[in-house]
Amino acid sequence: MNVHMPIPLMPTEEVVQVWMASMVPPMDLFMADAGLVARLGTDANVLIVPRSEFDVHPSYRDIRMANAYTYWTIDREAAFVLHASPGWVATLLPDVRRELLAYQVTIGRGLVFPATDLEMDSLSTSIVTVDDGSYFILHQSAFQAMSDEMRRRLTFEYAKAWDEWTACLVPDTCPTHVQRLANTFPVTSGGNCLAATLFAVTGADWMATQWVHSGTFLQTLGQAGYVRIESETTERGDVLTFVDEAGRVQHATYCIGAGLFFNKNGQTLFNPWKLIQEHELFEAWGDYTCHIYRRP
Repeated sequence: MNVHMPIPLMPTEEVVQVWMASMVPPMDLFMADAGLVARLGTDANVLIVPRSEFDVHPSYRDIRMANAYTYWTIDREAAFVLHASPGWVATLLPDVRRELLAYQVTIGRGLVFPATDLEMDSLSTSIVTVDDGSYFILHQSAFQAMSDEMRRRLTFEYAKAWDEWTACLVPDTCPTHVQRLANTFPVTSGGNCLAATLFAVTGADWMATQWVHSGTFLQTLGQAGYVRIESETTERGDVLTFVDEAGRVQHATYCIGAGLFFNKNGQTLFNPWKLIQEHELFEAWGDYTCHIYRRP
């Protein structure tokens, strides 16, 4: 069996149904600057949240919200976040609505898609043209207006944009607990690469679904008996970390041997736990400094 042979990944129907149910977060959020807020006039049927308050507000810190709207891609220029009720966008004057939707495209808000092959009639109030491109800004009422087929297609297109749906075969020598998750998709948001690595190290299934930060990761890794070593080669059971200039761990992965690594590239539902080859790992993360940890 050639374990390095790439194989396609496909989510189960259970996973697809979870994806569709969680595609749109429970709150409609739109980014705005002072000019857009002024354009709303006396419309107070929306919460206008200053960005500084939004950043620390517990209601908006949920991992599902962060992943859906991709907070990390939104330009800091957006001084306000509009928390709206479902259908609010359709109540705006057409020119104000177009300006607001266009701003979502230019400012980097998540859930913005090229408006190709969409049923324009039912979604026209959620589509805007920016620089000769047509974009669909997803929100709750727009998602509900779609047909089941369109919701499924949009969900699949969105999911495939997050990661490559290919992996390596699971060899018989792969640890039993890792085999349970290898080459599968999660059904909950939040589990990141650090959590996946700690799961592989400890065998604790629940750890795989946590959103683990750098300090927690290193503390727990040390508690498990791992120490940093200097080595030119990796061995079965090694943990590799990829560290930025400030010393923060940006990625981690677990070596199962035979040049394969148990890996997860992000904390979304659409990033699978999968086995990848060493060259894939370094192609993605090689710009960072690699550290190797091993149990003595």
